[in-house]
Amino acid sequence: MGLFGREEGERVRNLSPLRQMVPYLMVGRNESAVYFQQQIDVDPVLAFVDAQNVGVDPEDRMTFFHVVLAAAVRVLAEREQLNRFVINRRLYARKKISLSFAVKKKFADDGRLTTVKIDFAPTDRLADVSRKVREAVSVGKGKDKTSSEKEMDLVLKIPGFLLKGAMRALAFLDGLNLIPNAMIRQDPMYASMFLANLGSIGLDAPYHHLYEYGTIPLFVVIGKIKKAPVVTADDQLAVGRVAEVRYTFDERITDGYYAARSLEIFERLIAHPQELV
Repeated sequence: MGLFGREEGERVRNLSPLRQMVPYLMVGRNESAVYFQQQIDVDPVLAFVDAQNVGVDPEDRMTFFHVVLAAAVRVLAEREQLNRFVINRRLYARKKISLSFAVKKKFADDGRLTTVKIDFAPTDRLADVSRKVREAVSVGKGKDKTSSEKEMDLVLKIPGFLLKGAMRALAFLDGLNLIPNAMIRQDPMYASMFLANLGSIGLDAPYHHLYEYGTIPLFVVIGKIKKAPVVTADDQLAVGRVAEVRYTFDERITDGYYAARSLEIFERLIAHPQELV
């Protein structure tokens, strides 16, 4: 769309002077990063998922990660300030809800890692999200290379010193909104949120950096499910199953209070997945 607009987002105007100034005070995403952690009681959601999967074909089964993704879609739909990004010190409201995550083609040390990007509608329910994710993961784990893998294979044929210059030129063009829209649509680094389900490979959740390339302002890492002390509804101490979720957030897109309230909604939706049905 050129110098004055982007296909993926619309310029946010009528901002307070402080909000306009923030991208000049903190230029990069990692310079602007805020870190947050939640420990989520997952016993209710795991019971819910098991109930949903009774009599369902293994290939069509719902997973805990599907619930997490559906909760993310709902929060981004209801809390629109989270679905923003900063390019060249300008704030944009993203027009779509796009989630990216990594897929390991096989669970082995030599298993190749690829990334998947899915566009969701604000009205998508849990069943819609689960279906779209299963379809995308099936493609990501397939023998054929994804479009992003094919693009990287092509780019990596360029000599290193030229590739370094090309990436700088790309960042410059991105700041002028001159990157081809077809490239942005396919690129998983141009999304509302990146999620990593490390619990699926038995790892705890670390804090992850944000990528300066692209437009992702939120990185969410879900750790492995483990036993821990939890407080029950009647204020009793018990042993339950929990998962730690760690967030890295670009505070240039909105203030910390708004983000924290949004993440509380995210936690509630995971704990009460029936609200997503």
